[in-house]
Amino acid sequence: MTISPPSKVKSPPGNVVRVLASGVDSLVLSIDVYWHKKGFLNYLKRRKAEAQLKGKEIQGAIKGKDNEIIWPFTVKPHGSRGYEWILSSKEYTLLVGNWHAPKTKPSILAEIRSETLWLHGVEQAVEHLFHIVKSTGASFQAMKLSRVDLCMDLLLPEKIWNQRIMRYQVTRATRASQHYTHKDLEGISIGKGSIQARIYNKELEIKQQSKKFWLYNIWGISKAPRDHKIIRVEFQLRREVIKELGLDTSDDLFEKMGDLWAYCTEKWLKFQTRPGKHHTQRKTLAWWETVQQGFKGDQQSSPLIRTKSLRINTDQHISQIMGNLVSLQALRREASKDAREENISIYTMINGFIDEAQLRGMDSWDLDEAVRTRRAKFHHHITQKKTKSGEKGRCRD
Repeated sequence: MTISPPSKVKSPPGNVVRVLASGVDSLVLSIDVYWHKKGFLNYLKRRKAEAQLKGKEIQGAIKGKDNEIIWPFTVKPHGSRGYEWILSSKEYTLLVGNWHAPKTKPSILAEIRSETLWLHGVEQAVEHLFHIVKSTGASFQAMKLSRVDLCMDLLLPEKIWNQRIMRYQVTRATRASQHYTHKDLEGISIGKGSIQARIYNKELEIKQQSKKFWLYNIWGISKAPRDHKIIRVEFQLRREVIKELGLDTSDDLFEKMGDLWAYCTEKWLKFQTRPGKHHTQRKTLAWWETVQQGFKGDQQSSPLIRTKSLRINTDQHISQIMGNLVSLQALRREASKDAREENISIYTMINGFIDEAQLRGMDSWDLDEAVRTRRAKFHHHITQKKTKSGEKGRCRD
């Protein structure tokens, strides 16, 4: 996989702690709506029934009056957590309840994904979600915060990031643990329940798990300099503590994000000198002061993320396809007991795949449906059309 570096990396002084990025990395909203008409819910019933019949998720979409697709998604053949439908895309996941008026359980539980928040900025990502739901014909009653993940990415000297770091923690949490890869510190988990903190090696996590290589564009570097690590400080806050701290809606989050970060890093968790001493004799470590003071909460849209993400996904799939084509050609030769060892071109391998696919009845209709369904997993809206008050979209059947 190739990653074009946005800039050359210069090694900072050994004691420098630098904030690379800060903002919201995940956001879950509880939405209460009235469905005055049954059109959208009936549409979801038909889509789910077809998904169950085929035993796999299928494509769905919401269109506006101008016939433009507002949001393509996939419909799962099952529900979750008491919700009848799961609608999913690269941008959002919506759990939708099969009831027409608000009740104790939210009508919709909506998760805005990390890449969407960094690509468009938090406010625009929420605004587009509002536009999506409104376009189904729903009438809003409330949209409240259910879970917020705040994060900060730091360039941290290696001499700070070691197993002794836990000695300096001061926290209201009763649980804390460390995670290692061999003898190297991988991450720290603190707390359980309504508020949790994770501090971990973000470069390692990207390579091993998330594959979010587009974050390097956000950071403005191609890799961590020598003797430094890129460390993420992340707080996950659930509804109970969010409400307790006086935040209820997304507007509250936009206005008080800095206050929320201050509570997490000054009241709930900090790292201080002189472990074991009385709190009046301890001082906050310099690197944690940077964490406390460096949160900006001003995520701006970054269009390059989409280009980088699509290129990375393309590179991954090309590598996988080439590996599978090679394996398929080897299997075909073995099955035919062909002892020849002449050079094989990519056209030979592709033609071999076409032969095998046709033998299995994979026709163009199957592929067209599969591509439309899969496209929802990669789709990002690029521009958002402003709609007139009261305008409603319609479902694409």
